[in-house]
Amino acid sequence: MAYNMANAQYGGFWIRLLATILDWIIIGIPAGIIQGVLILGTGISSLQYLAQLAVIVLVIYLDGIKGGTPGKWVLGMRILNEKGEYIGIPNAILRYVGKIISGIILCIGFLMIAWDKNKQGLHDKIAKTYVVKIK
Repeated sequence: MAYNMANAQYGGFWIRLLATILDWIIIGIPAGIIQGVLILGTGISSLQYLAQLAVIVLVIYLDGIKGGTPGKWVLGMRILNEKGEYIGIPNAILRYVGKIISGIILCIGFLMIAWDKNKQGLHDKIAKTYVVKIK
């Protein structure tokens, strides 16, 4: 898939926030349930990290290979590079690390989306990615 980035419509702050909320519902709640079942079923509290690791791997895979997580899909957005292509696993890892950095600095990295001309957060700038509306 190659998207024409010359006429790209970027996903802004509010629609991306909504996508994140949808991801918490679609991915986060089931992961939390699995995490609880693992801990209650085995009595081994450290198994919570297995569920968290699975979510991280899933998000990186979906961002890199499928163009985003379900929240973005539902709202008609994809994560692309400057060539209009999906970003691949290495850039998805870089973007994920960028999200951690964006959150650590008082979420300023996420708030940047609101005023940046290309609607890029710090994590997008680090990984050279764009969230584009595809309809």
